[in-house]
Amino acid sequence: MNEDYIEIIGVEQLKTILTTLSPKDIVRPAYEKWIPCQKTGYTILDLENGKIYPLGVEQNQLPLVDKLYIELFTIDALENPVKPKELFSNEEYKEYLIFKENDPSEYTPDLVSDFCDKKEIDEDERCIRILADKFEENEYFNYNKWETGIINEYYDAIQEEHYTFKTVDEEV
Repeated sequence: MNEDYIEIIGVEQLKTILTTLSPKDIVRPAYEKWIPCQKTGYTILDLENGKIYPLGVEQNQLPLVDKLYIELFTIDALENPVKPKELFSNEEYKEYLIFKENDPSEYTPDLVSDFCDKKEIDEDERCIRILADKFEENEYFNYNKWETGIINEYYDAIQEEHYTFKTVDEEV
C-alpha cells in the first residue's frame, strides 16, 4: 500500500518559529482580517510551510479545511477588543466624550473611527499596539505556558486519522 505523506514542520522548527515572533507579529494578522460583527480574525501558523497567515472567517463559515494549521491568536467578530477609554489618552478621551455627545449615531466603532480621523490618530496602529500589550501581559508573559499550549495544539492537529505525516525539521 502506497501512503501519501503530508510534510509538516517538526516540533523544533515550530519552537524556533515561535521564538522569532513578537506580540505584534502575532496580533497584527488577526486584527487586519477582523471586521466587527462580520468576521473573526485569526493569526494562523501553517504546519506545512511554517508561515504565519491572517485568516478572516465570516459567521457560519468554516475555516480552511484544506489547510493544516494552528491558531496563534483570535479576535472574535462579536468582540470589541479595544475600548475607547483604552485607545485614547486622558485628554483625547475627554474630547471624545464631547464629540460623542454631539453625534446622533450610537454605533460606537463608527464614532471612534470618525473621532480618530478628525484628530489624525492612526486607530489601527494604536489598536494593534494595545492588543499586543494585552497579549504580552496575558499570554506571552508566561512564555513557557503559552508555548506549551501551542505545542499541544500542534499535536492535536496532527492526530487526525486520515492523514499520514512526515515531520521535517529545517533551519529557519
